[in-house]
Amino acid sequence: MEKMSDDIWDQPALKEPRVAFRDLRITDTALRSSLLDSVGDVLENGPILMGPRVEQFEQRMAAYCGRGSAVGVASGTCALYLALRALGIGPGDELLTSSMSWVATLNAIVMTGAQPVFVDVGEDQNINPALLVSAITQRTRAIVPVHFTGRLCDMTAIAEVAREHDLLIIEDAAQAMGTQRNTYRVGSVGDAAAFSLNPMKVFPGFGEAGAVVTDDAAIDKRLRALRYLGTERKEVCIEISLNHKMDEIQAALMLPGFDRIDDLVESRISMARRYSERLRGIVGCPSVPSVGDQSSNFFDYVIFSEDRDGLRYFLHAQGIETKVKHPILLCDHPAYPCEPRPQIPVADRLASQMISLPLHDKLRKSDIDYVCDEIRRYCNGK
Repeated sequence: MEKMSDDIWDQPALKEPRVAFRDLRITDTALRSSLLDSVGDVLENGPILMGPRVEQFEQRMAAYCGRGSAVGVASGTCALYLALRALGIGPGDELLTSSMSWVATLNAIVMTGAQPVFVDVGEDQNINPALLVSAITQRTRAIVPVHFTGRLCDMTAIAEVAREHDLLIIEDAAQAMGTQRNTYRVGSVGDAAAFSLNPMKVFPGFGEAGAVVTDDAAIDKRLRALRYLGTERKEVCIEISLNHKMDEIQAALMLPGFDRIDDLVESRISMARRYSERLRGIVGCPSVPSVGDQSSNFFDYVIFSEDRDGLRYFLHAQGIETKVKHPILLCDHPAYPCEPRPQIPVADRLASQMISLPLHDKLRKSDIDYVCDEIRRYCNGK
């Protein structure tokens, strides 16, 4: 691996950005009042832990994803780890997964004792289904597709490979809540799917939260034991696990979000459309989303530039916050020496060029236009 540019790490934070990368404040007074009322109801009437609001959250999550059940847990990482455990993944198993993701994907796999096998991505930054078959060995048990940046993987092609080779599918849908392609809604294809619902996500929690969805009653039962120290009836430990429960207050705060998620996704698609229309032909960017296309929720809006560091520093000087997410490919983390290193040329190229632009629910059209104007000014002035 080539040395990572220090510019990725050394860019100082903007104290008062003109255009912030994220804005997690709750500025809607009606929403804030409703959230405070939800907290007050839990505090006044209880229960505080694992009560009816968690059950309501699970029912709505399952219904939204079109699955038989959902299990609320403490984080998205817990969700993926528990999904793998519930499906019997463990030592000796190989799991095919994307080379491009946040390290949570890798940690969850390795913590089960399984071995990740990294597959290169396509131009959409998602695992390339055409490369899956050549990566399968006698030890391969499952495919873990990652819907990176909120863009759906080609689940039709992935499901076909899984059927032909008798493999499980565990979707890492951490960034993709609310996306849909034709009749497929994210999380509805795999044997199980794991979601992250922290405040940065399009469907935001108010702290760490996650969920696993499935249609298999046996998997659901095991998930519920695993999230509570591997117990049945809260006292009988049937297998070793830790505490991964969801808080009742967290569930209460997230319940109203089910009524807003589709509007939030459509708003982000509209912002992405404006970006793409103005940046097409200037930098590498997503195609302009057509009306009704929900195949990405644009958790991140990512552009590509061969002069990434120069462009980022220029934008920083203009008061525009950007991020590089995530610059280290999974096979290159110091905690996971990977020898021999897999051949992943597309991931290597994209990782060296990607920049995430500001995108959040408080972003104005004028903010997007300003960002685009400055990108065009930099690129046209070179």
